[in-house]
Amino acid sequence: MRVTRFAALFAAIALLAAGQASAGDKSQSTFTRPGGVTGVSLPATTGPLGTTFVNGTDSGKSKGDDKCKVQIQLKGLSLPDSDQVIGTGDEVICVSHASVSTGMTGLATTAVFRGEVKSGGVKIKADLFVEGTGCIPTGGGGPSVSQYEAVTSCYEPDPTYPDPPVGFMSDPSQGIYIGAFGPRPASGLIANTGLSFLP
Repeated sequence: MRVTRFAALFAAIALLAAGQASAGDKSQSTFTRPGGVTGVSLPATTGPLGTTFVNGTDSGKSKGDDKCKVQIQLKGLSLPDSDQVIGTGDEVICVSHASVSTGMTGLATTAVFRGEVKSGGVKIKADLFVEGTGCIPTGGGGPSVSQYEAVTSCYEPDPTYPDPPVGFMSDPSQGIYIGAFGPRPASGLIANTGLSFLP
C-alpha cells in the first residue's frame, strides 16, 4: 500500500515538469536532483501523427502543482465536438509519462487524462487527491518526491484505449499506471509538450 501511495504521488508530480513547456515562444522548467533512478527511458514518441493541431496557429498548455491539481488545455483543434459525456470513448486522451523518485526508490509512471472536445477546444482539470489516486499535497504528510523526466502527449479519440489500473473515482477511464509506463493510444498524436520555432 505504501508503494502504491508513493507511486500515485509520483504520477501526479509528472505534470509539474511536463506542463512547464508551452507550444509557442517560451518555456520554463524547474530543476530537481533525483534520490534514485529507474534506469528506464521514457517511451519514444511514435506515429501515427494527427493533423488536427497546427503549430503557430493552434495552442496548448499543461500545468500541475504540488497540491495534486492538474490542468491541460488545447485550442484550435480541427476535431468535431464530442458528446460531452465522460467515459464514452470520444474524448481526447492526454498521457503524461514520468520518471520519479522518493528516497532511493525510482518508478516509471503514467497519468491518463481525458477531455471532451467543444468548438475545437479541450479543457481538462483534475484534482488527483480528490480522485483517490494516492497523491498527497505538499504539507499533507506525504513523502518527499523528485520528478526528473516527463512528457505529456495528447491524442485524438481512441475508443479502444484501456482503462488505467488505478482509476479516478469520478471516471475509471482516467487514472494512473504505477511501476511501468502506460500504452500509447492507437489514434493520431495531436501534440506533445514542447516548443515551436517558426520562420
